Amino acid sequence: MLGTIHLILVSAFVAVTALLLVLTATQRLRIRRVRMTWRSVRIKHIPVWPIVFIGVVAVFLVYAQNTFPDVQIQIYAGYLLGGVIWFVAALLASSSVITDYGIIPELGKSGDAIAWGQIIDYFEVEEGKQVHFGFIYQDFLGERKRLEISVPHAEVDRFREILRSQLDSRMDVLEKHEMGHRTLEK
Repeated sequence: MLGTIHLILVSAFVAVTALLLVLTATQRLRIRRVRMTWRSVRIKHIPVWPIVFIGVVAVFLVYAQNTFPDVQIQIYAGYLLGGVIWFVAALLASSSVITDYGIIPELGKSGDAIAWGQIIDYFEVEEGKQVHFGFIYQDFLGERKRLEISVPHAEVDRFREILRSQLDSRMDVLEKHEMGHRTLEK
């Protein structure tokens, strides 16, 4: 009876994590006109919970094999498989995607995506093997917000090129327009 419950639980867990991976991959495949992508390089973006889960399952596996050798190893293997699938889905969700339309800072948080037209200004700060780009943008309610993304050093030149093509010419026009508007007010 207990073995059947464990088998049902592990099957459900593997099915749910596999569904999570399929949904994350589908979300990524639905994004059109991708210019570049990279996985987040910040420590805080490493999927900690799947790693902790895999570690706990591994500890229980070792403990159970030493104290209750009749426990089915397939159950633990299923939980480990589900943990690995969860880790891969979380890793894929932490990818930053740059498109012709804008920036998706993390695939798992597509609500944080900003269009190129929303960006008012940007800056960059170099720090070790990464360059942090900050973007000042206006959300759909007209509030100014700030988005920061870290770009791996190997991708910086390509990212700057995209920024120049998408933002610099538009910002020059906006700046000239604003400066002209200011001179009219004087």
